[in-house]
Amino acid sequence: MHRRSHNKLLERRVRALIFSNAFVDARRAETVCRLDRVDVLGMLNGAVDVVLVPPVVKGEVLVDSRGRGSFQR
Repeated sequence: MHRRSHNKLLERRVRALIFSNAFVDARRAETVCRLDRVDVLGMLNGAVDVVLVPPVVKGEVLVDSRGRGSFQR
């Protein structure tokens, strides 16, 4: 049985934290970030490597219907 990497678990936790505090605009079909990197680091308990937190800013479009959000590949 494989164990999940501690860094990957933290990355998923950070991503979930960002999306749980995001604003979902149903009219424009996009999800907008309400936090910045400093806010996310402050919300995490304990020492977290700064590399695991993406450089998000307030007002940044994370996901949209056109596939041009910053969290979309």
